[in-house]
Amino acid sequence: MYKIMFRLSLSLFFLTLFNISTSFGLIAAETQKERPKIGLALSGGGARGAAHVGVIKVLEELRIPIDYIAGTSMGAVVGGLYASGMSSDEVAEQLATINWDDVFNDKPSRPERSQRRKKDDLLYLAKGKIGVTGAGIQLPTAVVQGQKFDLILKALTLPVSEIDNFDQLPIPYRAVAMDIATGKEVVLGTGDLSLAMHASMAIPAVFAPIELNGQLLVDGGSANNLPISVVRDMGADIVIAIDISTPLLTKDELDGALAVIEQLTGILTSRNVAAQVKTLSENDILIVPELGTISTMGFDRVLEAVNVGTETGREMESQLAKLSLDETDYREYLSNHRSFEWEEPLIDFVRFDNNSSLDEQVLREHFDLSIGEPLDLEAIESGIATLYGLEVFQTVRYDVVKEDGKTGIIINAKQKEWGTDSLQSGIELSSDFTGQSSFNIGFAYTKQPFNALNGEWRTAIQLGEDLGFFTEIYQPLDPADRYFASAGISWSNQDVRLFPDLSGGRADAEYEVGKWELRVAVGRNIGKWGEVRIGLSRTTGNADIAVGDPSFENFDFDDGYFFARATVDTLDSLYFPRSGYLGSLKWTSARETLGADDEYDQVLLSLGAAKSWGDGTLITGMKYGSTIDGDSAIHNRYRLGGYMNLSGLQKNQLSGQHFGLLSVAYQHRLYRSQLFPVYAGAALQFGNTWEDKSDISTDDLIASGTLFVGADTPIGPLYLGYGVAEGDNKAAYLFIGQPFF
Repeated sequence: MYKIMFRLSLSLFFLTLFNISTSFGLIAAETQKERPKIGLALSGGGARGAAHVGVIKVLEELRIPIDYIAGTSMGAVVGGLYASGMSSDEVAEQLATINWDDVFNDKPSRPERSQRRKKDDLLYLAKGKIGVTGAGIQLPTAVVQGQKFDLILKALTLPVSEIDNFDQLPIPYRAVAMDIATGKEVVLGTGDLSLAMHASMAIPAVFAPIELNGQLLVDGGSANNLPISVVRDMGADIVIAIDISTPLLTKDELDGALAVIEQLTGILTSRNVAAQVKTLSENDILIVPELGTISTMGFDRVLEAVNVGTETGREMESQLAKLSLDETDYREYLSNHRSFEWEEPLIDFVRFDNNSSLDEQVLREHFDLSIGEPLDLEAIESGIATLYGLEVFQTVRYDVVKEDGKTGIIINAKQKEWGTDSLQSGIELSSDFTGQSSFNIGFAYTKQPFNALNGEWRTAIQLGEDLGFFTEIYQPLDPADRYFASAGISWSNQDVRLFPDLSGGRADAEYEVGKWELRVAVGRNIGKWGEVRIGLSRTTGNADIAVGDPSFENFDFDDGYFFARATVDTLDSLYFPRSGYLGSLKWTSARETLGADDEYDQVLLSLGAAKSWGDGTLITGMKYGSTIDGDSAIHNRYRLGGYMNLSGLQKNQLSGQHFGLLSVAYQHRLYRSQLFPVYAGAALQFGNTWEDKSDISTDDLIASGTLFVGADTPIGPLYLGYGVAEGDNKAAYLFIGQPFF
């Protein structure tokens, strides 16, 4: 009996123990039960990618947690910013405030360039430069190196700049790029977040490839434009895929070579998108916003795209709502995916990674950074813009790093791979369609840097009606290029016509004037806005009568003079200015002791300004020149006539020892484009030349009016105009050159 009772008690004990254990197991299992992980896959599509932000905004409103993000191209940019801790509203604000036209132009804005680089605009050379190395002529790998885009992304991701493992971001993240050498997909999950985003959006031939981990990476659209597989590999149980891919062109839209190339890229992209969509399960959600006419490059419509994304997300609310959390759980999710609190750190050191032949002090002088002070982002970006504007470097980037407990900035300046020496060409054309025309073509070779202080040696030749040649050395005298010296020699041969009056008839005589000139100068650059220089010039030449009465004689001349000039220049463009001002004052003093045939003194004052309202711009200008003592030689007389120089008169129809010109013009921008903006406008001018001081008077100013349309083309500013001037002078013009200043 006791044995039976003992066995029964033992059985009950083990049964109770089993039940207790089972109960605890069920409780533990219930505790360990987790919600499914949600991944967000964001496709590429350029400006259309702003729609991603609108959809994300709806996900936030519905309290849908995002555990993983993978993006391609613009999807990588939106996804990277969101993963770094920004809200959807903050991402939308940043996309809207970026000057996207400026992103696709590496060159610093003209006011930010040095005086030396601003003077390049006077040479009428085309914007594009061909690199020259020991191996021969080289071309860059893309239209844009992405310098400005890189700085924008870097600034936006500074709060997470110390994170190099993207799993440690507020939301784990991957960017998808393509290895241009192999065509294979490259998934980026470590490194510099800004560079990963940049690489994923490096559109081939538009943006230069980004070199990372020994690979040349470009836009990932052709490899995996909708990275569903990537976000699933990260651990997503449910995928929300947003496809904003650009639709294929229709047959009627395939109207040129560029359209065909775009279509081929689109076909590759659409195929890999279709393959990714096929992998979606019934638990996954595909969202395709209807973006209509918003194009890949339609960055002026990013807010419109955001709104379309928001509308599309709300239309799918019933499908999305099943993924919502209650308020308590969503607050817990947010606390685990918090954004980083970041303050500008104190800078303990600044270091340069410089692979160029320039002295490091040249680089350092362009940065106004103080050790022991908080990080000054504006000073860093300004210094980088100035350094990049030297046109020696392919890219200039920065990193904020911590080393041995100290925070510092590393400036990485990479010299141009296609050569710092450059070859340029350009054309200059002026025709009034009556037989009075001038056409010149120029070529220039620039060796830079000529030495460790960024000296420059430029040689140019001009062919056409006005033959010419010059070679010049420009040498900074200190690392900051505050002081400089220059020396050059030139030869020119041009026709000078002498007209009797304003009748518009033929010239009395036409001289062929050839001259050699040797010039040396020293000067001081004042910031980026001004320059003063003094120098000496020695000229010798001859003037041979080509057409005219035998009473006109051939003659030789010699000239030698001292000159001093002060210049202020903040114009955003010499050709189609919209803001800024330009002023110069030059004094010339010819002396027999310097080799001049006759002694004379001249002064030349030039002022101009531009002010814009919307697409309209008012341009004003004034020029005054006077031979205040003696008589200048034929090659130094003042001349008026020609397009925007008293339009309606023939080129250089007026000449004298003194002149004055007042002008006011209005131009309206008809077509906005980074590559080919178009303008139309009208100008009114008053001016004249005089032989004697006593003749100078406002009573005999000649009035002139001009109507014009123009475009800033890759070969230079092109104008079509029609001008009228007093004396029944009229002329239509085709003009390539600098008209206003």
